[in-house]
Amino acid sequence: MQPDQRGRVLVVAAKEAGDALMERLTASGYQCAAAEKESGLAQVAEALQPEVVLLAVTAKRAAEMLDSLRKLERLQRLPVLVDLGRTRSAEAFKRLAVDDWIRSADEVVPRLEAALRAGRLRDREERIRMRMGMLLEITQAATSSLELEEILRIAVDKVGRVTGTDRCSVVLVEGSHARTARVVATQEDPSLVELDIEVARYPELRRALETRQPVLIEEAQRDPLMAEVRTSIVPLGVKSILVQPLICQDDLLGALFLRVSRVDASFGRDEQEFAQAVAGVLANSIRNARLHTAVKKKREDLELAYVQRYQELNDANRRLKELNRLKDEIIAVCSHDLRAPLQVLLGHGRLLQEGPLEPQQKQSSEAMIRQGKKILGLVESLLEKGKGEAARLSIEPRVLDVAQLCRDAVNELEILAADRGVSLRAECPDSLMLIGDEVKLHEVLQNLITNAIHHAAQDGEVVVSTQRLARPDGDAAKVCVQDDGVGIPPDELHLVFDRYRHGGKGTGLGLAICKEFVELHGGEIWAESPKDKGCIFVFTLPLAQEAPRNPRPQQPVATSPHEQPRVLVVEDEPEIAAVLSEVLRSKYRVEVARDGAEGLAKARAQRPDLVVMDVFLPKLDGLDAAMALKSSSDTAHIPVILLSAHQGVAEKVRALNLGAVDYMSKPFNAVELLNRTDRALKLRQGEREQQEKERASSLQRRTGSDPATGLHDRRGLLLRLEQEVARSRRFHRSLSLAVLRPDRPVETLPASIADIMRKRVRHPDAISHLGGGVFAVILPECQAEPARNVISRMLPDVEKATDTEYRSAVADVSQDSDPVEKLLEKLGAPPPEET
Repeated sequence: MQPDQRGRVLVVAAKEAGDALMERLTASGYQCAAAEKESGLAQVAEALQPEVVLLAVTAKRAAEMLDSLRKLERLQRLPVLVDLGRTRSAEAFKRLAVDDWIRSADEVVPRLEAALRAGRLRDREERIRMRMGMLLEITQAATSSLELEEILRIAVDKVGRVTGTDRCSVVLVEGSHARTARVVATQEDPSLVELDIEVARYPELRRALETRQPVLIEEAQRDPLMAEVRTSIVPLGVKSILVQPLICQDDLLGALFLRVSRVDASFGRDEQEFAQAVAGVLANSIRNARLHTAVKKKREDLELAYVQRYQELNDANRRLKELNRLKDEIIAVCSHDLRAPLQVLLGHGRLLQEGPLEPQQKQSSEAMIRQGKKILGLVESLLEKGKGEAARLSIEPRVLDVAQLCRDAVNELEILAADRGVSLRAECPDSLMLIGDEVKLHEVLQNLITNAIHHAAQDGEVVVSTQRLARPDGDAAKVCVQDDGVGIPPDELHLVFDRYRHGGKGTGLGLAICKEFVELHGGEIWAESPKDKGCIFVFTLPLAQEAPRNPRPQQPVATSPHEQPRVLVVEDEPEIAAVLSEVLRSKYRVEVARDGAEGLAKARAQRPDLVVMDVFLPKLDGLDAAMALKSSSDTAHIPVILLSAHQGVAEKVRALNLGAVDYMSKPFNAVELLNRTDRALKLRQGEREQQEKERASSLQRRTGSDPATGLHDRRGLLLRLEQEVARSRRFHRSLSLAVLRPDRPVETLPASIADIMRKRVRHPDAISHLGGGVFAVILPECQAEPARNVISRMLPDVEKATDTEYRSAVADVSQDSDPVEKLLEKLGAPPPEET
């Protein structure tokens, strides 16, 4: 048995007693060293590295030596045994803080053995605790960040401290048969990071990567595997090497390399298990970091490809537009140049016919005139087609009475109805003024009435009726064309306006054109099938806003630099926004917003004197933003000028109907923009604060707004709900309704409650306050389950703002045939008298 196999014992005793004890302990297999005085303790302990201390001195001397032992860091935690076999004062020793007492010579070896086992077990537990702590720190670093370099730097530092290695490195490879590897982190020398090495020059690393198994070299200078590099490692004094492969989901990523040079050091079972655990954590982190890098690179490549593709499509679109413009110009020029000589030919042909001609000559001249007219008709058709899609989709708006238009259409088609034995009459008692294109609306009525006449019953009737329809966003005209024919199956109602497929009624193409023309005016059109018989075609058109009453005298716009009016420009194209700002800054103070939502927020916060806004904006459409401004008492007085690149389309009509003071087409003239801006400001300059309050109050009453919150009141909710229910049933779309009811009535609501609730809903959703803190939310095109998720996210915000607990009820009401008031009651909304 080797002298140090059983343990290392430091004997503190007088020379004679110490020699006797050392002789006995050495014979028993212990490695021993003796010290007589305090002055020699440090040197002896440093040389021996003891595991236990044996005191064989008097009680007084033992207390002094024990105090000296506890002052040395190396000996502080070692177990201390006292030999009582040579003293009679055992009671004095028992007052000392020692670990055990030896009462006879026979107890020396067993007591030492027990103390050594306890100390080794305590040391092992401490090492395990330290390893687990280090492993936890490495795992936390790996899971809290994807910065691979920082994770590996922490790992090699922790592993080196736990295992006591003089080199701890992480080596990464690409693939299972890589010839080179890269050192990405090392404990020994940070300058070795990002160092490329050849795998063939490191046999232990090569074997670990090839076999995917840990490689342990216990005696590097004698191991046959290291023979080819022994001349290199001998000068370094390398004792042991451990290489642990880094493998994650069967992917070989690299290896964890550990090396020690101390003669008494080695990689035991605990060190190997710790290295294996650390390798698992590092392999997972390395794989995640590589996946993150690959995804990031893929995303960047896709973004670059998207930008390039977008640029290509943009260039192609620009070229196509230019070619289309050239095509239109060529057709227009050719048509015009062909029409002039044709007119000359036809004129001379008519002159020939007026003179004396022989029968054959007259026949020839008639043929010439006839064919000339045919060619002229073709030229006119070519000229009309040269105008492109804009000719059909453009409108010429003017103020007209849709009720009178219906009566005129009925009068024109009475003969056709009489020929087919159908009674045709109009029920249009009230005047309904709107802004629209008379020709296109007349064509819509003609198509619908003609279609109804053709499908009416024998000796049946067709009725054209109009009525005013109240809506939260402004009143509308409702036009109905009803016949008593066989009708349309309910499952085919949504197909009748399709250009390429339709139900059993109408030609399909004519109804599709009707739909286009109605939507050009900002309206809706649909078909209904009554329960008894027949069919009803219905369309709505927004009515013109009424002008404010009793306008105050106009005052000139202030010209002082400190009193310049403020103009808010809302434009998403940076170049156009820059031009608008440059033009307007010559006379006004200008603020810029990049989208509709930002423009609406700035208008509410800054209260500018005028808003110049594009129609087509991201996040919030310009028309919807204009409607939101006019629906709020705080911003209803701000004049709005809308801009659009679409000339003469429905936005012009909708803009004027929504309360915009002006509408300009792009490209615009700078002088014209300044003139219209000045005119718009002068229209509002003379209005005083009292008039603004009266008009805001009138607007709230008309639109059904709640003065306390700015949300819809009960009347506004019912109007909006009835509109959304009808739309969902017509187009077979989902519609959810939610009611939020407090556990106790809320007398005073915070001023910000509307903004708090709007943050949780989409733009098409509508919120109303029914009184007493009861709210209702309409969610178009939203099924019940997603609607519940929306309301569940809204409830904590409402409860926090009102300091009241709320209950909610949500349901899909798209197929519920009950009246809208009944729908509210089903979800727990109180009746009107309770709110």
